[in-house]
Amino acid sequence: MSDVIFNPLEEYESKYKHLHLENTNQYLNQLVQQSGVNIEQNRATVRQYNERKENLSKLRTKFNWMRFLRVVMILTILLIPLVILKITPRIQAMRADIADGDKKVAELLAEAQRQMYPLNCLFTDRDALNLIEKTLPLMGFENCFSAKQEADMTINYNFCGNDDIEQSTLDVLAGHYNENPFLFENRLIHTMGTETYHGYKTIFWTETYTDSEGHVRTRTRSQTLHASVVKPKPYYSTQVVLHYCTQGGPELSFSRQATHLEQKSDKEIERFVKQGEKRIKKMTDKAIKNGSDFMGMSNAQFEVLFNALDRTHEVQFRSLFTPLAQTNMVSLIRSKVGYGDDFTFIKRNRSNKIVSEHSQGRVINLLAGQYPSYSFDIIRDNFVGKNTDFFKAVYFDFAPLLAIPLYQERPVHSLQPIPDLAQTYSLQECEALANAVDASYVVHPDTKTRAILKSQHMGSYNGVDETRITAYSYDIALRVDFIPVLGGDGHLHSVPVEWNEYLPLEAYHHFYVSAAKAAPNQNVIANRNGLCMCNF
Repeated sequence: MSDVIFNPLEEYESKYKHLHLENTNQYLNQLVQQSGVNIEQNRATVRQYNERKENLSKLRTKFNWMRFLRVVMILTILLIPLVILKITPRIQAMRADIADGDKKVAELLAEAQRQMYPLNCLFTDRDALNLIEKTLPLMGFENCFSAKQEADMTINYNFCGNDDIEQSTLDVLAGHYNENPFLFENRLIHTMGTETYHGYKTIFWTETYTDSEGHVRTRTRSQTLHASVVKPKPYYSTQVVLHYCTQGGPELSFSRQATHLEQKSDKEIERFVKQGEKRIKKMTDKAIKNGSDFMGMSNAQFEVLFNALDRTHEVQFRSLFTPLAQTNMVSLIRSKVGYGDDFTFIKRNRSNKIVSEHSQGRVINLLAGQYPSYSFDIIRDNFVGKNTDFFKAVYFDFAPLLAIPLYQERPVHSLQPIPDLAQTYSLQECEALANAVDASYVVHPDTKTRAILKSQHMGSYNGVDETRITAYSYDIALRVDFIPVLGGDGHLHSVPVEWNEYLPLEAYHHFYVSAAKAAPNQNVIANRNGLCMCNF
């Protein structure tokens, strides 16, 4: 199969980086030709706009200085006649020039926007995905994450996508790689932690003392007392995850964490491997003694750098990590070409998760609104630059998976059949839509924090899914604790410490989810990926 990637790191540098740039430029050129825009005419307009804008900025600066000078001269009474005869007329003339300049700059901007309007209208939310599909023919993206794909991943690949009450899906991007299903998911994660609150109280007291002359005197002393309390507090964070489903190693689980080993020198890596090799030998000896099946691999560099020592099935681990896979993984971990060792890799039976540092905070898909501008050159920089960065981020999310040749094989379709489903859209798609809705539609009215939204399928009618969205959030109540603190006067004092109590709230609402083109416009409260959510 010619499209199989045997060395993801080397082939990115030698082939795919340049190929994707070529495909991106070619696609933009096709849009330009289709739109019929005159690039040189736009550049001339933009050049005039920039020149006028710069000159106007200089004029405003000069105008402000003249106004300042006038104030100074007025304060010098003898110069008032000069202000009246010379300075004020010049300021008035400059004010008129600025007004005229503002008008001309606005006209040039409007003209540039009109020139680029036909091109700006041609961008779609599928552009970035289509380009990746052209560069990597084995990769395909779905229009949405369907209930059928969710069921396939759950039934046949041990996928657990919607069962965590502490997490809500903000965005999803589903697809397949050589028929192996995958899902990019941006999650909102709720955790309970603590916060320390501080309170202060100033106390005063009078004390007697004997001065240097032996006289008894009194003086007033003061002290600021401090107290603190630790109370529970909810915290929210986001995480972008790549879920990849494959039949390889069906009983194998393991995990490894990002360690940024690419930042170490060759000598530091060598010492690191030697130290790790001793540790792995002890683990192997202990496993032999206890009768478990852990066995350190002969490739010490791979074993130490990949560090998947919690693996549960030694034979299947070796079947995945062939000598080629080991070499690929070591190269990926040590290289600075992509993002280095910034990925956490978790495998649970047939389901794999990649959590890379470079993908945290990035958009899962580039939408059409990220490219348009009044300037063709800015449009080109937006389109080419954003798509180049997007491809690199996606490619290196997949790179640890592509490093394993077995993970690129087409699955054997002898798994459990997917039952016919009335449900059309996955629970994750419903959550993503709900998270795009104005919060007033979904959360409890007393909510003062973010909310974890969970979806539940309630029924389907002619391609329309009814979903129940439950919102978990908190109200905040101000409380005061009085903490006894010993003061310098020898007495205990109650120091007030204000703190926030987070009171759990729960609210649920029912919504309809359907294709946007089939929805009644007056009830639509959210749109994304060609889908919409409608109020009852």
